[in-house]
Formats: sequence, structure tokens, C-alpha cells
Amino acid sequence: MSTIGVVVNPTAGRGRGRRDGARTLALLREAGHTVVDLSGPNLPLALETAHAGVHHDTRLAPGTADGLDALVVVGGDGMVHLGVNAVAGTTTPLGIVAVGSGNDTAAALGLPVRDVRAAVTTALDALTAPRTIDAATVRTHHPSGTAADTPAGTAPDTAPRWFCGVLSAGIDAAVNARANRQRWPRGSARYVRAVVAELARFVPYGYRLTLTGADGHPHVWESPGSLVAVANGPRIGGGVRIAPDARLDDGLLDVVVAGPLTRLGAARIFPGMYAGRHVHHRSVHVHQVTHVVLEATTAGHAPPPAFADGEHIGNLPLEVHVHPGALRVLAPGGEP
Repeated sequence: MSTIGVVVNPTAGRGRGRRDGARTLALLREAGHTVVDLSGPNLPLALETAHAGVHHDTRLAPGTADGLDALVVVGGDGMVHLGVNAVAGTTTPLGIVAVGSGNDTAAALGLPVRDVRAAVTTALDALTAPRTIDAATVRTHHPSGTAADTPAGTAPDTAPRWFCGVLSAGIDAAVNARANRQRWPRGSARYVRAVVAELARFVPYGYRLTLTGADGHPHVWESPGSLVAVANGPRIGGGVRIAPDARLDDGLLDVVVAGPLTRLGAARIFPGMYAGRHVHHRSVHVHQVTHVVLEATTAGHAPPPAFADGEHIGNLPLEVHVHPGALRVLAPGGEP
């Protein structure tokens, strides 16, 4: 049997996280596995403990003397972000019990959503054959190129952060920030309400993006803009297909940009984003890259702080790299 670490967000899914976390722990133990509860009183401490468990540091993660065979997170995309920062770049696979509001990463992986028993069963079935996918790092851009690219779970001005879904840096980021501040309504409806509020005050932002494709040749997109998303996965906001053709395992990031739309123009595009139709608009362009630098210019208002996997990252300038095959997940489609 395996040793499995579990991190629970007790506030996920309208407060169901605590109950669903207890059920996850019980189901794993009933299956005969050694289970170590690595949950902490807050997310930074939980990340520290989870990271310690993956790296066999028993001072912070008692009960993990021989390391973890897997790390399972219980919650939404924020907990997935925590798990990715604990295991990316290692051989420890990540299991996801998706009981949050958005669950975009779980949906992209074809995992059960808001079904604890099915999620645990899927994770255990994949223990012997985890799926390998890409992950990305984001850090503050240093033009001198002297900053070390050493992923860790801290802010990008001190060390890079991993993410596996989407980094938002335009009105999509402003919507994310507003949705996080709102307490009503619950679920994806909160994102819709935040969209309406941000569109009412929208003005174009100023950007310079240096995009490097698989051929290693950079090119620059510089313009006032409204939407900037760097996507490893296709979804944000509980089902918004921001990058409908993005694949988790193609070794590329889909950078979705929209030019200087008016408020009315942006409002017309947003409804089609749930089906991914916005990418056909003449002002929207998709670039496939391995590396992108995002900078602010004076051609528009200052862009909002960026978010990745729905979690706050920080202000531009930022630098994002894709790392092919950096993450193992307990999801269907793996090789034994």
C-alpha cells in the first residue's frame, strides 16, 4: 500500500470542504493506504507542510519518513495551485478531489467534480499509471536575466511560482480579483457578476509582450489591450473557455490577446467566451509559445495584477516559461 498526503481546504464549495476532506481521508484509509493529513491553518502553512512531505522533511511533515507516494488536494483550483507548487518538478503525482466553486483544472483533466467517492476512486486507479502533463513557472521579469529560475511556492518577486491552468493579466485578471472579493453569489455566478462590474469601468491597458515560439525566435506584440491570458489549460472562472484549443501536454502555452476594445466591444465578446467563440473575433489573436515576457507600457492604463490558477501573482513585468512533462497527475490517460 501507498503513503498518501492529503491537504484540505475546509472553506471550499460553500463550506463543504471540511466534510469532503474528512470523507476523502476515510476513503483512502478504507482502501488500505497510509494517510497523512498535511492540512494547515492557512494556505501558506499548508503549502510548506505539503512541500516538506514531498521532500521527506519530517520536521515539518511528521509521518512522511519514507516520503509520499502521492499528494491529494481537496478543494478548488486554489488547492490545485497549492498542490502543483508542492509536487511540480518531482516524481510525486498530484491527486485532485474537486469540490470547489470553479474546478477548472479538474474539468480539463476529465476528473469527477463534486463527487468525492468517484474522485478518490479515479485517483487510486491512476496510482500505478499517473498522467504526465506540462506546468509553467511565472516570476518577476529581470531584464538582466540574472534571476534564478528555481520554482518555489513564494511570490514571484522572490522566486518563481508554478501553475498548471491559466495566468490572467488583463480584464480577465481584474474580474478574478473582484470575484475573489465578493461573497455573493456563490459558484460561477460570482464570476459573471464580477464581469459585469469590471466591464462598466473598463479602459484599455498598455502592453508589450515578447513571445518566443518553439522555433526559438521571439516577436513582439505591443498595443493597448483588454485581454491577456497565458494558458496551459483551456478554462478559467468555472467554465470560461479562455483558450479553447490549449492542451495540457503539448509543450506549449496559448497566449490569448485582445486589442483595444471599447466597453461595448468587450461586453459583446464575453458571452461567447464560455464556448470559446471569442478567439474568432478580429481583435483577438492566439500565439503558441514556450516563453513569454509581459510588460506594461504607457500606451494605456496600467494592467491589473496578474492571477494564475485563480491565485494572486503580482504586477507586471512577468516572465512565464512552460516546462513540458513537469507534473504528474492522478488522472486517466497515464502510461503504466
